[in-house]
Amino acid sequence: MPNAFGGFLHISPLSNLSSSTSLPPSPSAALASNCIRDYFGPMVQTVADCLVSRGSSTLSELVAYIKAACVRDWNEQRGRLVDTLNSKVGNPQEERRMYYHGKKVHMNKARGSEMAGFITDPTHIRAALLVLLQHSLVAVSGGKLKDSAGSSDAPSDVKADPTVSQTHYTYTFLVDRARLLPRYPRYIERARQIVDENGAMIVETLLIHGRMRAEDVLACVWDVVKRGMDAEEEVDASNQVTTDDDAAKEWNEDEPSMEEIEAFFSSDKVTSSNIGEGKASRKQQALRDIVASFKKLTESGFIEMVKPIATAQEMKDLQDNEKEATDGIHGAEYEFNVDADGTIVASGEKKRPRSASCEDTKSSKKIKQSSQLSGDGNDDNDYGGTQSQPDNPEIVSLLNPLRKLIPPGSVYRVNTGMCHASLRAFIIGRLVQEFYGPQANVKSNAKDDNNLRHVGGIVNAALTFAARQEHAPIEQILGLEETEEDKHRRMAEWGAFTPADILPYLPSEALKALQSLVGGTLQNLSASLIRMSQLKYPPIVIQVEDAGGHPSGGKFEICTRQLLQRLRDRILHRIITQRHGLVAARIVSILQVKGHMESDAIAEDAMVPAKEAREILHRLHRDKYINLFDMHMTKTHNSATAIYLWHVIQDRLMQAVLNDVYLAIFHLRLRRQHEVEVGKDWMDRAKDDNDENAHEQDKRRYHQFCKGLERLDCACLQLDETLMVLKDL
Repeated sequence: MPNAFGGFLHISPLSNLSSSTSLPPSPSAALASNCIRDYFGPMVQTVADCLVSRGSSTLSELVAYIKAACVRDWNEQRGRLVDTLNSKVGNPQEERRMYYHGKKVHMNKARGSEMAGFITDPTHIRAALLVLLQHSLVAVSGGKLKDSAGSSDAPSDVKADPTVSQTHYTYTFLVDRARLLPRYPRYIERARQIVDENGAMIVETLLIHGRMRAEDVLACVWDVVKRGMDAEEEVDASNQVTTDDDAAKEWNEDEPSMEEIEAFFSSDKVTSSNIGEGKASRKQQALRDIVASFKKLTESGFIEMVKPIATAQEMKDLQDNEKEATDGIHGAEYEFNVDADGTIVASGEKKRPRSASCEDTKSSKKIKQSSQLSGDGNDDNDYGGTQSQPDNPEIVSLLNPLRKLIPPGSVYRVNTGMCHASLRAFIIGRLVQEFYGPQANVKSNAKDDNNLRHVGGIVNAALTFAARQEHAPIEQILGLEETEEDKHRRMAEWGAFTPADILPYLPSEALKALQSLVGGTLQNLSASLIRMSQLKYPPIVIQVEDAGGHPSGGKFEICTRQLLQRLRDRILHRIITQRHGLVAARIVSILQVKGHMESDAIAEDAMVPAKEAREILHRLHRDKYINLFDMHMTKTHNSATAIYLWHVIQDRLMQAVLNDVYLAIFHLRLRRQHEVEVGKDWMDRAKDDNDENAHEQDKRRYHQFCKGLERLDCACLQLDETLMVLKDL
């Protein structure tokens, strides 16, 4: 089959795809791999594909697998010649006899280029794994010691010590988290709607760097805001110069007296000290607003604190340890081979020393340890890469009153669970408003109900409160240490609320409307919730505790599962209708309601001819939307006397639809990446602001190219929203 993309390469050497045009056996893994390549490059994609194909692996196993797939066949005699040549470098007598003077010769052992994902250097594999760890795309488990891993009498309840260099960790690639990378702009926009512009910039900074310390996040955002304020001041200064020139012209025309001139310049409005104090106060207020936005994001659960594998003190203890490391992130590495049985064994030859600068001497260890402790940028625990610079004292002083909520040196990342919960609240609120809002009453010619006028906003507020209950750090906010029993009791109350609980999360329009009615806000809100609990198709609210006589106006809970199932059923019906027609969607709905049925009974219920029904059933069975159950009446398994029943397995139907959505997003992303590669010259010429695109035909082609990219982006966003509703909410 010819390549439809004209040599366009988008897979790694360890990909589960046999070629660039083959259909992926696992569409979700292929989509995650493509997202990794688009955001982090082909080398990181190779490590991710290795973890997908081989499963959970240690660092030494990753090195062995990737080298076996990427190393080319090379002449051993040539390798010995290169080693002999490198051994003469540094010897003045030998260098005189050599043809060149320079550094050591490095022989490329990879089968392809690094741009195609072929890597053989263990340091590059380790760096790619650190990128995946930094962005929480890999889960770390295990922690067994090398000495106790192979012994059967080793205690199983012994906790692994991260300070021991012989500790082995197992890494697992998170496919479902990797495919969330294109959804990052949606998280940023949601943070802008919930908090403010500073909150959106904080979330964007954390998404770019993966995880960072609180001081580093605030410093990065403060630098961006400060540069913007300086640019605005420059523009204002240039405008002020123009205004002063116009005023000088007017003075020359009016010829003011000397007393007026002296009074103008002696006024407080033009003193340089006041101008400087005003700028400094505005910048201090902007920094306080940034810290307040960070505090609000932390309290609401949009960003969460993560703990590293080892603390700073444990890392210092590890660096002070003089034991020779044999494996792991912080230790030395050995060459691993695979024997005839497929078992990984160590050859005993060290691949690289513990110290990256020289031999394993005690002085080199001290030099490396001191450089890591001083923060020279090579520390693996340098979240964000800004620990080499001292913390801003203004930021530290503003964070000192918040140390219970934001401990010193704490590391944060974006909480995708809270982002999805917030988006779920918005989507379900919009769905309920569509079902029971004023627009639905207009369509059905029903009488307008004041209690249901703001039903969508009430549901959104209730689900937002439930999301805060689940994801907000209650222990740090309250400053209390919960017991396990108290924590389970609090978890049992997730989702339940009283009218007073959701009052701070109501939209301003709904709050004003409730305040304007007779009885007060809480009483009217309780009446609206009671009216909503009477709606049954689909149900919205259930009364956990009866509102009659309740001191807080009742206790309620949103029917989140039923509303989501209603939305998912609607999406499934539309997908089947667009792909196989309205009759096929009707047949699937009939099978979901009635269960096992014969083809003739299905044709009768669907009101179509039996032949057409059989054809549609076979097409649906081919695409794995429905299943066939054959029941033989005799032991001979005669097909003529067997009974064939069609039925729908809901999990299989959902998985088939999800695979179709995965595959559609994957192909759209490939189409966009190929279009960008083809139109790279047009984009470069447009960035240069030259006259090469001045011709009318070139302008028309460039406009069509940009319009095509915009359509692909819109299609990807819409499909991603569909996938989010089906899978992640």
